[in-house]
Amino acid sequence: MSPGQCLQTAATTATATVNTAGCAVLTRDTSACDAERKAAGFSGYWLKFSCRVKLSKVGGGTMYVQAEADGVPDYKSNYFAKTDPCYEAYTGGVQNPNQLAKKSYVVQFPVAPNMTSQVMMGAVVGLAVNGVPVFGNFAAPGDDIFKEAMTFDRCGAHPTPTSAYHYHSEPYPISQNDSNFIGVMRDGYPIYGRKDPDGSLPTLDATGGHSSVTVDSPTVPVYHYHVNEQTSTMAGTAGQKQWFLTKGSFRGTPAPCSTCM
Repeated sequence: MSPGQCLQTAATTATATVNTAGCAVLTRDTSACDAERKAAGFSGYWLKFSCRVKLSKVGGGTMYVQAEADGVPDYKSNYFAKTDPCYEAYTGGVQNPNQLAKKSYVVQFPVAPNMTSQVMMGAVVGLAVNGVPVFGNFAAPGDDIFKEAMTFDRCGAHPTPTSAYHYHSEPYPISQNDSNFIGVMRDGYPIYGRKDPDGSLPTLDATGGHSSVTVDSPTVPVYHYHVNEQTSTMAGTAGQKQWFLTKGSFRGTPAPCSTCM
Protein backbone atom coordinates (compact mmCIF):
# COMPACT_ATOMS: atom_id res chain seq x y z
CA MET A 1 0.00 0.00 0.00
CA SER A 2 1.15 3.54 -0.71
CA PRO A 3 1.61 6.19 2.02
CA GLY A 4 -1.68 7.60 3.20
CA GLN A 5 -3.62 4.35 2.72
CA CYS A 6 -5.30 2.52 5.58
CA LEU A 7 -3.02 -0.40 6.40
CA GLN A 8 -5.71 -2.07 8.50
CA THR A 9 -7.67 -3.00 5.39
CA ALA A 10 -4.86 -5.11 3.93
CA ALA A 11 -5.95 -8.69 3.17
CA THR A 12 -9.65 -7.75 3.15
CA THR A 13 -12.05 -7.58 0.22
CA ALA A 14 -15.52 -6.05 0.32
CA THR A 15 -18.40 -8.27 -0.75
CA ALA A 16 -21.64 -7.16 -2.38
CA THR A 17 -23.46 -7.35 0.97
CA VAL A 18 -23.65 -3.79 2.28
CA ASN A 19 -25.82 -2.27 5.02
CA THR A 20 -27.76 0.96 4.65
CA ALA A 21 -24.88 2.90 6.22
CA GLY A 22 -22.44 1.62 3.60
CA CYS A 23 -20.59 -1.03 5.64
CA ALA A 24 -19.77 -4.11 3.55
CA VAL A 25 -19.26 -7.65 4.80
CA LEU A 26 -15.56 -8.36 4.26
CA THR A 27 -13.77 -11.50 3.20
CA ARG A 28 -10.42 -11.94 4.94
CA ASP A 29 -7.46 -13.52 3.18
CA THR A 30 -5.90 -15.89 5.72
CA SER A 31 -3.51 -17.61 3.30
CA ALA A 32 -0.48 -16.04 5.00
CA CYS A 33 -1.15 -17.84 8.30
CA ASP A 34 -3.18 -20.87 7.15
CA ALA A 35 -0.33 -23.38 6.93
CA GLU A 36 1.14 -22.35 10.28
CA ARG A 37 -2.21 -22.68 12.00
CA LYS A 38 -2.92 -26.08 10.49
CA ALA A 39 0.53 -27.26 11.55
CA ALA A 40 -0.31 -26.13 15.10
CA GLY A 41 -3.46 -28.27 15.02
CA PHE A 42 -6.07 -25.63 14.29
CA SER A 43 -9.05 -26.42 12.07
CA GLY A 44 -12.64 -25.35 11.39
CA TYR A 45 -13.65 -21.83 12.31
CA TRP A 46 -10.29 -21.06 13.94
CA LEU A 47 -8.85 -20.88 10.42
CA LYS A 48 -11.24 -18.01 9.64
CA PHE A 49 -9.62 -15.62 12.11
CA SER A 50 -7.69 -12.79 10.50
CA CYS A 51 -3.93 -13.27 10.38
CA ARG A 52 -3.77 -10.11 12.50
CA VAL A 53 -4.94 -12.36 15.36
CA LYS A 54 -2.19 -14.61 16.74
CA LEU A 55 -3.50 -18.04 17.77
CA SER A 56 -1.73 -20.59 19.96
CA LYS A 57 -2.56 -23.45 22.33
CA VAL A 58 -1.64 -23.12 25.98
CA GLY A 59 -2.26 -24.84 29.31
CA GLY A 60 -1.46 -28.14 30.93
CA GLY A 61 -4.28 -30.39 32.09
CA THR A 62 -6.81 -27.82 30.89
CA MET A 63 -6.08 -26.78 27.34
CA TYR A 64 -6.97 -23.36 25.98
CA VAL A 65 -6.82 -21.66 22.63
CA GLN A 66 -5.13 -18.31 23.18
CA ALA A 67 -5.76 -15.34 20.91
CA GLU A 68 -3.66 -12.18 20.91
CA ALA A 69 -5.07 -9.10 19.19
CA ASP A 70 -4.76 -5.31 19.15
CA GLY A 71 -8.52 -4.72 18.93
CA VAL A 72 -8.26 -2.35 15.96
CA PRO A 73 -10.84 -2.89 13.17
CA ASP A 74 -9.85 -3.91 9.63
CA TYR A 75 -11.98 -1.19 8.02
CA LYS A 76 -12.33 2.58 8.27
CA SER A 77 -14.22 4.28 11.10
CA ASN A 78 -15.09 7.74 12.34
CA TYR A 79 -13.52 6.69 15.64
CA PHE A 80 -9.97 6.71 14.29
CA ALA A 81 -8.13 9.98 14.85
CA LYS A 82 -8.88 12.41 12.03
CA THR A 83 -5.20 12.36 11.06
CA ASP A 84 -5.23 8.58 10.65
CA PRO A 85 -5.55 7.22 7.08
CA CYS A 86 -8.23 4.85 8.44
CA TYR A 87 -10.45 7.74 9.54
CA GLU A 88 -13.69 8.37 7.68
CA ALA A 89 -16.46 10.87 8.34
CA TYR A 90 -19.83 9.43 9.34
CA THR A 91 -22.93 11.46 10.11
CA GLY A 92 -25.43 8.61 10.39
CA GLY A 93 -25.16 8.32 14.15
CA VAL A 94 -24.32 10.21 17.32
CA GLN A 95 -20.56 10.68 17.69
CA ASN A 96 -19.32 9.75 21.13
CA PRO A 97 -16.28 11.75 22.39
CA ASN A 98 -13.86 8.81 22.36
CA GLN A 99 -11.27 7.66 19.82
CA LEU A 100 -10.14 4.09 19.27
CA ALA A 101 -6.56 3.01 19.87
CA LYS A 102 -4.48 -0.15 19.75
CA LYS A 103 -4.72 -2.40 22.78
CA SER A 104 -3.05 -5.62 23.84
CA TYR A 105 -5.65 -8.35 24.36
CA VAL A 106 -4.72 -11.88 25.37
CA VAL A 107 -7.95 -13.87 25.44
CA GLN A 108 -8.25 -17.59 26.15
CA PHE A 109 -10.99 -20.07 25.22
CA PRO A 110 -11.50 -23.59 26.65
CA VAL A 111 -10.89 -26.28 24.06
CA ALA A 112 -13.52 -28.43 25.80
CA PRO A 113 -16.20 -26.00 27.07
CA ASN A 114 -18.62 -27.05 29.79
CA MET A 115 -22.31 -26.21 30.27
CA THR A 116 -22.10 -24.35 33.59
CA SER A 117 -23.80 -21.04 32.87
CA GLN A 118 -22.38 -17.85 34.39
CA VAL A 119 -23.49 -14.23 34.32
CA MET A 120 -21.20 -12.07 32.20
CA MET A 121 -19.00 -9.71 34.18
CA GLY A 122 -16.44 -7.19 33.00
CA ALA A 123 -15.94 -5.90 29.48
CA VAL A 124 -14.55 -8.40 26.96
CA VAL A 125 -16.78 -11.49 26.72
CA GLY A 126 -15.50 -12.77 23.37
CA LEU A 127 -13.42 -12.00 20.30
CA ALA A 128 -14.51 -11.49 16.69
CA VAL A 129 -12.63 -12.93 13.70
CA ASN A 130 -10.97 -9.57 13.00
CA GLY A 131 -9.59 -9.22 16.53
CA VAL A 132 -12.19 -6.72 17.75
CA PRO A 133 -13.52 -7.58 21.24
CA VAL A 134 -17.13 -8.59 21.87
CA PHE A 135 -18.87 -6.86 24.78
CA GLY A 136 -22.14 -7.93 26.42
CA ASN A 137 -25.65 -6.59 25.84
CA PHE A 138 -25.23 -4.12 28.68
CA ALA A 139 -23.68 -0.72 29.21
CA ALA A 140 -21.68 0.72 32.09
CA PRO A 141 -23.74 1.15 35.30
CA GLY A 142 -26.19 4.01 34.90
CA ASP A 143 -26.11 3.95 31.09
CA ASP A 144 -28.67 2.58 28.63
CA ILE A 145 -27.16 0.24 26.02
CA PHE A 146 -29.91 1.18 23.58
CA LYS A 147 -28.86 4.83 23.84
CA GLU A 148 -25.24 3.77 23.43
CA ALA A 149 -26.22 1.95 20.24
CA MET A 150 -26.96 5.34 18.69
CA THR A 151 -23.20 6.05 18.85
CA PHE A 152 -22.16 2.97 16.84
CA ASP A 153 -20.22 3.68 13.65
CA ARG A 154 -21.50 2.50 10.28
CA CYS A 155 -20.11 -0.98 10.97
CA GLY A 156 -21.78 -1.35 14.38
CA ALA A 157 -19.12 -0.57 16.98
CA HIS A 158 -17.68 2.21 19.12
CA PRO A 159 -14.84 2.87 21.60
CA THR A 160 -14.91 3.21 25.38
CA PRO A 161 -13.48 6.22 27.26
CA THR A 162 -10.23 4.18 27.42
CA SER A 163 -10.24 3.85 23.59
CA ALA A 164 -11.21 0.16 23.52
CA TYR A 165 -13.15 -0.35 20.27
CA HIS A 166 -15.73 -3.14 20.53
CA TYR A 167 -18.98 -4.75 19.34
CA HIS A 168 -22.12 -5.19 21.41
CA SER A 169 -24.33 -6.12 18.48
CA GLU A 170 -24.29 -7.57 14.97
CA PRO A 171 -20.87 -6.71 13.47
CA TYR A 172 -21.73 -5.63 9.94
CA PRO A 173 -18.27 -6.19 8.39
CA ILE A 174 -18.60 -9.85 9.44
CA SER A 175 -22.29 -10.72 9.40
CA GLN A 176 -25.49 -9.13 8.09
CA ASN A 177 -28.67 -11.15 8.63
CA ASP A 178 -26.95 -14.44 7.74
CA SER A 179 -25.36 -17.57 9.23
CA ASN A 180 -21.75 -16.34 9.08
CA PHE A 181 -19.23 -17.28 11.76
CA ILE A 182 -18.52 -14.17 13.86
CA GLY A 183 -16.13 -15.20 16.62
CA VAL A 184 -15.86 -17.11 19.90
CA MET A 185 -17.11 -16.36 23.40
CA ARG A 186 -14.71 -16.71 26.32
CA ASP A 187 -16.48 -19.92 27.38
CA GLY A 188 -15.29 -21.54 24.15
CA TYR A 189 -18.55 -21.57 22.22
CA PRO A 190 -18.69 -19.99 18.73
CA ILE A 191 -20.95 -17.12 17.69
CA TYR A 192 -22.90 -17.02 14.43
CA GLY A 193 -25.16 -14.54 12.69
CA ARG A 194 -28.92 -14.31 13.07
CA LYS A 195 -29.72 -17.41 11.04
CA ASP A 196 -29.08 -21.12 10.83
CA PRO A 197 -27.47 -22.44 7.62
CA ASP A 198 -30.92 -23.21 6.17
CA GLY A 199 -31.86 -19.53 6.41
CA SER A 200 -34.25 -19.90 9.35
CA LEU A 201 -34.22 -17.88 12.57
CA PRO A 202 -33.48 -20.34 15.40
CA THR A 203 -35.25 -20.62 18.74
CA LEU A 204 -32.62 -19.79 21.34
CA ASP A 205 -32.17 -20.63 25.02
CA ALA A 206 -31.73 -18.16 27.89
CA THR A 207 -28.06 -17.58 27.03
CA GLY A 208 -28.71 -16.90 23.35
CA GLY A 209 -27.68 -20.21 21.83
CA HIS A 210 -28.80 -23.70 20.85
CA SER A 211 -27.45 -26.97 19.51
CA SER A 212 -27.71 -27.56 15.75
CA VAL A 213 -25.57 -27.82 12.67
CA THR A 214 -23.58 -24.75 11.58
CA VAL A 215 -21.70 -23.68 8.46
CA ASP A 216 -18.57 -25.08 10.16
CA SER A 217 -20.21 -28.27 11.46
CA PRO A 218 -22.70 -29.15 8.70
CA THR A 219 -23.47 -32.71 9.82
CA VAL A 220 -22.87 -32.80 13.59
CA PRO A 221 -25.03 -30.57 15.84
CA VAL A 222 -22.95 -28.39 18.17
CA TYR A 223 -23.81 -25.76 20.76
CA HIS A 224 -23.28 -22.18 19.58
CA TYR A 225 -24.56 -18.64 20.03
CA HIS A 226 -26.49 -16.48 17.58
CA VAL A 227 -27.00 -12.77 17.09
CA ASN A 228 -30.42 -12.22 18.69
CA GLU A 229 -32.96 -9.40 18.69
CA GLN A 230 -33.82 -7.68 21.96
CA THR A 231 -36.22 -4.85 22.78
CA SER A 232 -35.61 -2.05 25.26
CA THR A 233 -37.93 -1.59 28.23
CA MET A 234 -36.01 1.42 29.54
CA ALA A 235 -37.59 4.87 29.77
CA GLY A 236 -36.47 6.95 26.84
CA THR A 237 -35.69 3.99 24.58
CA ALA A 238 -38.68 1.71 25.28
CA GLY A 239 -39.55 -0.31 22.18
CA GLN A 240 -36.18 0.26 20.51
CA LYS A 241 -34.79 -2.97 19.03
CA GLN A 242 -31.21 -4.14 18.62
CA TRP A 243 -29.58 -7.34 17.37
CA PHE A 244 -27.15 -8.15 20.20
CA LEU A 245 -24.37 -10.74 20.32
CA THR A 246 -25.22 -11.90 23.85
CA LYS A 247 -28.08 -12.18 26.32
CA GLY A 248 -25.85 -11.35 29.28
CA SER A 249 -24.81 -14.85 30.37
CA PHE A 250 -22.26 -17.42 29.26
CA ARG A 251 -23.52 -20.94 28.55
CA GLY A 252 -20.28 -22.31 29.97
CA THR A 253 -17.49 -21.24 32.27
CA PRO A 254 -15.33 -18.52 30.70
CA ALA A 255 -11.56 -18.84 30.72
CA PRO A 256 -9.71 -16.47 33.07
CA CYS A 257 -8.60 -13.25 31.37
CA SER A 258 -6.47 -10.49 32.87
CA THR A 259 -6.91 -8.19 29.84
CA CYS A 260 -10.69 -8.49 29.64
CA MET A 261 -11.76 -6.01 32.31
